[in-house]
Amino acid sequence: MKNSESKLLLGLGIGVALGAAIGYIMGNDRKEEWLDQANAFADKVRANVKTAVHKGKSEVDGLKGDIEDITEMAKKELSKK
Repeated sequence: MKNSESKLLLGLGIGVALGAAIGYIMGNDRKEEWLDQANAFADKVRANVKTAVHKGKSEVDGLKGDIEDITEMAKKELSKK
C-alpha cells in the first residue's frame, strides 16, 4: 500500500512540474523559439531512433543468416552418421 501511495505522489508531483513548465513556456515571449528548438531536437531523436532500428534489423538479418548456415552444417553432419 505504501509503495502505490508513493508512486501516486511521485506521479502527481511530476504532473504538477510538467504543467508548471508548460504554463511557463506558453506564457513566455520566446515560446516560438523554444518550440522550434524542441521540434529540431525531436527530429534528431527520431532520426537516431530510425538509424538504430535499421542497424538492429541488419544485425538480426545477419544473425538469421548465420543460424541458417549453422543449421545446414549441422544437418549435413547428422546425415553422415
